[in-house]
Amino acid sequence: MNKTKWVLIFLLPVQWLSIHLIKNQSLWIEQIYSQKVYPLLFKLQRFFFSALPFSFGDLAYGLAGVYIIWSLIQLLKRKLKARTLIVNTIAVASLLSLCFHLLWGLNYYRIPLNEKLNYNLEYNEDQLEETLKSIIESTNNLHQSLTPYDSVAVQIPYSKTEIKEQLQSNFHFKLADFKTQPYLKNSLWNTVLSYMGFAGYLNPLTLESQVNRKIPKLNYITTAAHEMAHQLGIASESEANFIAYYSCAFHSDPFIQFSGYSFALRYCYSELYKANPEKAKNQLLRLRPGVLKNFQQLSDFWKKFQNPFEPYFKKGYDSYLKANGQPKGILSYNAMVGMVVAHTLEGELAPE
Repeated sequence: MNKTKWVLIFLLPVQWLSIHLIKNQSLWIEQIYSQKVYPLLFKLQRFFFSALPFSFGDLAYGLAGVYIIWSLIQLLKRKLKARTLIVNTIAVASLLSLCFHLLWGLNYYRIPLNEKLNYNLEYNEDQLEETLKSIIESTNNLHQSLTPYDSVAVQIPYSKTEIKEQLQSNFHFKLADFKTQPYLKNSLWNTVLSYMGFAGYLNPLTLESQVNRKIPKLNYITTAAHEMAHQLGIASESEANFIAYYSCAFHSDPFIQFSGYSFALRYCYSELYKANPEKAKNQLLRLRPGVLKNFQQLSDFWKKFQNPFEPYFKKGYDSYLKANGQPKGILSYNAMVGMVVAHTLEGELAPE
């Protein structure tokens, strides 16, 4: 048996113990890894992968899938011993875990963005309602400037390639200093992602930000911004969502601004509805009907891809998030509302 495999197997529990010991050292991770080591790693990865016209990470995932299927076939044909397959699997899992944490995963344990911005994530119902009211006003104003009819959905006039170029060239988040410039790629597995219920993802091994090219443009904009935030070393889903909202809402282009505000609107409305359905419904009455049509378009898209397996993919992703320091799992996305409320209460309510 190859000694390297046994070394990797031995390293797996060592890795778990090491992560357990350092995950509470957020200041060290922030200052050494996230601020110094990670930017260098990303620049190196960008040098190798950004010029490729396709997602290398997606290609690697596809080849890995083929290899897994081949291994299972060989096992069924008894050409591959079960013991060998188990040893290989554990060794590969150890290697992937090591690469994951060294290349990107340690960012899960950095200082939370709200602490760096001095944002209090606690808010009451009235503050949430005022925030929603402000966001509805901004969304309505943008909708009115982009279409003459209040009952017509906003149509993004740009191609997805143009959207990608705009976001890459003008990624705006003045609240924090990022030392790297993000970039985007369209996924090779758009249909697969759609059936899994995913709009995009960051490959933590190649650090490529993938966006599902099938999704509606309104969704494409904020998804792209969200994945670029991950690429900048923001691992938390709530923080990536907040940066997506901010970078879009304060972008120079009004269509991208509309995408940002309508994105935050959906989350804030959802949280207010949980607390007080009547207040949430009353606020929704203030929204121009055309904006609701934009939301309906997003809903209609995802309904087309609903399938019995989607909940299992979401459950797996939920477990992944919980295993990486996000105890709310997939509900972590909604936690961005606390940051939106805190930011809104500071008084920066409209695009600059």
